[in-house]
Amino acid sequence: VRLLCYTNRSLERLVPLARRAIHGAMADQLPVLPGEVLLSRMAVMAPACRQGAEGGEEPDMVLASNRELLVRDVTPERCDLADYGVAESPVIDTQLVEVAFGETPLSLRLLPPVGTAARAQLEAVLASLRRQAREAGQDQGRALWRRYFLVRDAFASLGPAAVLTVHRSQGSGFGEVFIDADVFWPSDLRLRRQLVYVAVTRARQGVWLAGGPGGAADRRFWQEALEEPLAEEPGPPSRR
Repeated sequence: VRLLCYTNRSLERLVPLARRAIHGAMADQLPVLPGEVLLSRMAVMAPACRQGAEGGEEPDMVLASNRELLVRDVTPERCDLADYGVAESPVIDTQLVEVAFGETPLSLRLLPPVGTAARAQLEAVLASLRRQAREAGQDQGRALWRRYFLVRDAFASLGPAAVLTVHRSQGSGFGEVFIDADVFWPSDLRLRRQLVYVAVTRARQGVWLAGGPGGAADRRFWQEALEEPLAEEPGPPSRR
């Protein structure tokens, strides 16, 4: 089962709902749980991994995006940004997760969740480095940009695999799919139809679409908008 949405804002809203549905009350007590399946939302770089580039597909990349990881263990960690050359920097409270990617064990430092004090501290440091690098100019700013990317890449952006944006779901198939109402948000009709089409065709067994309170005319409109492109490509009746 997957929840699909259009924007990252909706994704962050859906994540706690999905975690509660899967893990119950424990989901509200810990940001990551042993046994949880996570998805790499962005490529995981060597600074975020204890094993460094040894587990990487490239010298500086440990994992590509959209890779599912099974959490084996979770321990709190305090990351001192002074270790990355940031003077007078805060110590970021985060989590170190032991995960399994196929047969490969990895230790990854997690990006703090949105809305936490640790995430706000980290974003403030990154904004400051970015501003300093721009003000320093092309030549003198190179060292600052290197430091910026080092700090940014020191945290792995992982999230529950149950929640995906439609963009990241492309090329994948799932048993059942729930589609968030924000997929209908774009004002451009062509984009809306493309989003809905991609989201609906991710489902192999069943699909649910969430929408606003619209009337009979709205329902007819979307029924016609969905049936026309789906009729162009044969598929199992459950997709319709």
